[in-house]
Amino acid sequence: MGARRACAPRHQSLTGRAGRVPSPPAAAEPEEGAPAPGSGGCARPQVQARPRRRVPADFVECFILSGYRRLHCTAQECLASVLQPTNETLNFWTHFIPLLLFLSRFCRLLLLRGAAELPFHHPALLPLWCYASGVVLTFAMSCTAHVFSCLSLRLRAAFFYLDYASISYYGFASTVAYSYYLLPHLRLLDARALSRYLQQHLGWYVDCSLPLALYSALVLPVAFVLAVTCTVACCRSRSECCAYPFAIRTFVFAMPLSMACPIMLESFLFDLRAHNPTLFVYFYRRYFWLLVAAFFNVSKIPERIQPGRFDIVGHSHQLFHIFTFLSIYDQMHYVEEGLLTFLKAPPTAPTYLGTVGYMLLLILCLGMVIRKFLNVADLCKQD
Repeated sequence: MGARRACAPRHQSLTGRAGRVPSPPAAAEPEEGAPAPGSGGCARPQVQARPRRRVPADFVECFILSGYRRLHCTAQECLASVLQPTNETLNFWTHFIPLLLFLSRFCRLLLLRGAAELPFHHPALLPLWCYASGVVLTFAMSCTAHVFSCLSLRLRAAFFYLDYASISYYGFASTVAYSYYLLPHLRLLDARALSRYLQQHLGWYVDCSLPLALYSALVLPVAFVLAVTCTVACCRSRSECCAYPFAIRTFVFAMPLSMACPIMLESFLFDLRAHNPTLFVYFYRRYFWLLVAAFFNVSKIPERIQPGRFDIVGHSHQLFHIFTFLSIYDQMHYVEEGLLTFLKAPPTAPTYLGTVGYMLLLILCLGMVIRKFLNVADLCKQD
């Protein structure tokens, strides 16, 4: 989830015109993926792992010295590489296996009458459908980007732009689920409870009805703008002038998490642990996993300590994937718990416009962002 970028300065744009290390003549080395002599042309495509000096600069990752796939692999070779030892193999599997797990769980909740025996088209399940689409799309897009990123430099950029967009889409989908299933049940957002708290502890006589109503009305529009802004920032981080892409992407990916601040404030002001222990435990454990994931994504540990040793197994991006999965898995627990609480006494009925409508509009805006950045790459190619 999230593309990685070379720590060495790039001497090559997305067009691949400059900075590419020339490959040896074809006569000196058999073409990768070609059948072995005498095999009758039936051999499975093989993608030979290459050292970093023999791949374009755009492929090179910090402290990863070998295990790279060559540029311009065929789609068949890309698919075959998920069963071969390259530095992208476990990047794929650490998201493909969670993808299957989440698909199974969402099928149980939405299609097999797992959510309080409601039919899949019930309006109360609309936020859960949005959330499920965000989770599934994020893992599926990351798998696709890591498998097919060596088709060409332009497609590599396109796949990772889509990867960034899917993460922003997931962040907004989470906010949709929060706004219906979790936030209405917080005492922090109850005007009477908050006014009473301020009066008792601070001596303030404040009517909180208007600010809280304004927050409830703006939480989804603000999250929407944040999702588009984060995608723009992540796409820009792939440019050559960006000095700290990992730090920027980690910060940008963390921005949508701020939409869950009311839950954190609830735990400080209204004893969330006693009121909703499930939400308290899984919420804070989720953020612990996210902090660990961010640490590995920025620090490039363990490959920074011993470059070359973790090229295939155990490098930081694989660990980043694992802890990201754990964080979303814990998030699912309290979203599902929030759904069950919501069904007992729904504060407001979800609408198609306020759920699916928002998601479709976001897809349109993110598509325009990606198209813009790909057009910029085309302009660079013509210069």
